[in-house]
Amino acid sequence: MRSKFHAFMYPTFGFGHMIPYLHLANKLAEKDPLTLPHVDGLPAGAETTSDLPNTSGKVISYAMHLLRGQIEAKVRALKPDLILFDFVDWVPEMAKEFGVKSVSYQIVSAVFVAMALAPGAELGLHQPPGYPPRK
Repeated sequence: MRSKFHAFMYPTFGFGHMIPYLHLANKLAEKDPLTLPHVDGLPAGAETTSDLPNTSGKVISYAMHLLRGQIEAKVRALKPDLILFDFVDWVPEMAKEFGVKSVSYQIVSAVFVAMALAPGAELGLHQPPGYPPRK
């Protein structure tokens, strides 16, 4: 049995997501940084959402999904006990394949997560049946 606990974190590449992951992200960058694959619309050298125009946020998300092979190789090599992630939906499947537990560590509100997981869902101004009336 190992004497140290090892965690692997894979946050969305936006500073608001990476801040809670900052110390580990720095260590990963020192040792062997991930390289985003080319995606149409992703500027050369872009590494975070701050490197993109406001209209290009989904482009970096798509590129992050293409990193699966690199992430799998790192997980295979590092053999973590736990993987923390936020918006990359294939992480639990990959973690299970390697016998690693995964935790969705969200730094945004539950409403935002619900909206992201239910594309096309609209937050209306109408209250659902049975909801207490406004005063």
